Amino acid sequence: MNKLKTIRWGVAGTGAIARQFASDIQYAENAAVAAVCSRDAAKARDFASPYSDVAAYGSLNEMIGSQSIDAVYIATPNMVHHTQTLECIAAGMPVMVEKPLTTRLDEALEIRSAARRTGIFVMEAMWSRYLPAIKAARTALRNGVIGNIRRLDAEIAWQHAYSPTNRLFDPSQGGGSLHDLGVYPVSLARFFLGEPDQVEGFWRAAPSGVDMSASLRMQFGRIQAEMSCGFDRAGSNRMIIKGDNGVLVLGPLFIKADGYGVYSSSRLADLAQSGDMLAGRIRRKLFRRIPLPGTAWHDFRFEGSGLQFEIEAASNAIRNGLSEEPDNQLDDTVATLRIVDQVLSSPPAGDWKS
Repeated sequence: MNKLKTIRWGVAGTGAIARQFASDIQYAENAAVAAVCSRDAAKARDFASPYSDVAAYGSLNEMIGSQSIDAVYIATPNMVHHTQTLECIAAGMPVMVEKPLTTRLDEALEIRSAARRTGIFVMEAMWSRYLPAIKAARTALRNGVIGNIRRLDAEIAWQHAYSPTNRLFDPSQGGGSLHDLGVYPVSLARFFLGEPDQVEGFWRAAPSGVDMSASLRMQFGRIQAEMSCGFDRAGSNRMIIKGDNGVLVLGPLFIKADGYGVYSSSRLADLAQSGDMLAGRIRRKLFRRIPLPGTAWHDFRFEGSGLQFEIEAASNAIRNGLSEEPDNQLDDTVATLRIVDQVLSSPPAGDWKS
C-alpha cells in the first residue's frame, strides 16, 4: 500500500461504467484512478488520455504487475468477470467487480472460496447499497418510521429494442433482465428485510433464450415482497415499503435514490412520487419543497452519478485490511444469485412477443 493511504485503483475495461467510475472517483475520499487496461491497447490509451497520471496497459496481468495500483475495479463484460477476478485473487490484488459478480452460481462459489482461502478482498459493486438515501432509509425502517413493515413492492424496467447481438440479450455475454436489473431489488430487499423464507417467480424468454422480463415473490416472515424487472417496457422504477403507520418510497429511480419520502397513506405516496412524465416530475418537485401534512421528504442529493460511495467503502475496507466489506459481503452476492438461479431454473412462462 502506498504511504499516503490513497487507494490507487486500476480499471479493467473502458466502457461506459468504467468511465463513470473514473468520473465519480473524484468525489470519493482517499481513492484515485492510477491505471487502466484493455485487450485493445488503443482503447486503454484513449481512456487514459484526459488524465495526466493514469497509465494505460494492454492486459490485466500487465497492469497488476506494474506495481502502480493497490486494487482493481473490473468493468469488463459479464462473461469474463469470473476469470479476471480469480486472476486478481491469485496475484494477491484486492478487487471490486461490477455487478453481477458472475451470472453463474458455481463461479460465484469458486470466487468466494478462493477469496476466503487467501484472505484477498473481493466485493461485488452493488453500488445502490451505499447510497446515503438507501442507508438512511434502512436505519429509518429499523427505527419504526412506518411501524411494522407489511409489504415491499419494486419494479425496475427499461424498454430496449431486441437485438441478438446486444449484450442484454446475448446468452454468451451474460444477458438477461434478472442479472442486469433484477439483482437490484432482490439485493435491496434483502438489505432491508434479511433473508427470505420463500421465493417463487416466473420469467418470459426473449428470442435468444434469455429472460426478457421476470417477476418474483418473496416472503420474509409476515412481510411479502413482490418485484419485477424487464427490457419490455418502461417501469415505475420505484420501491414502495408499506407499514402499519405509513409508506416509505424510494425513487424513481430507486437504484439511484437521492432521498426518500415517508407518507401517511398509499394514496399520498402515489400522488407525490409516481409518474415519469412531466406532470409526475413536477409533482415530485412540489412535494419535496412543500412539507404538506402527512408527507416528509428526506433529501440526500449528491454530486456525480453515485459510484463514489461504493468506491469509498471498498477503499476504506482495503485500507483497514478487511477481506470483505461488512455491508456487502460475498455471502450477500451468493444469496442474491441463488434467488435469481431459482427463478431461472424453471421453464419460461412464455415467449416475449413484440
